[in-house]
Amino acid sequence: MTKSLFNLLIICMVSFLAVSCSKDDEAPANVYEEVNYATINGCWQLTEFNGSPLQEGQYVYITFNRKEHTFEMYDNMNSMYSHKSTGSFTIEEDYDYGTIITGEYDFSDEIWDEYIVSEMTATTMKWTKKENKNDVSVYTRCAEVPEEVVIGSKSVSAF
Repeated sequence: MTKSLFNLLIICMVSFLAVSCSKDDEAPANVYEEVNYATINGCWQLTEFNGSPLQEGQYVYITFNRKEHTFEMYDNMNSMYSHKSTGSFTIEEDYDYGTIITGEYDFSDEIWDEYIVSEMTATTMKWTKKENKNDVSVYTRCAEVPEEVVIGSKSVSAF
């Protein structure tokens, strides 16, 4: 009787260990963050546009300053040359759409379209144009704008 009790105890322990370890090895699901001035602060690189990575050599870097509500943007999307733009941005909550970001460039009256910011994690965020749900951009957090981009950029003083 002692031997069968011992075998039963071993079977219970092995079963318990097998069940308790089965889900621990899985990666945790994305943890989405609240979109606000503090969480968006820092440098971001456009890594995906409308479901595809950018073409080789293309880039957009944007650095947000949460305290001043300003941005610096470096891009070469519409030119073979790099351009630096600066301006201000706002983040607002919209009852129907969620968090909206918009911005205005310095040295011109041009403003950004309104973008819905969603699926923000510590490393990525998704922007969807409010008026065109097919216009989707994914930004990935980066340490800084590469020095060669900064050095090679011309400031845009007028559009």
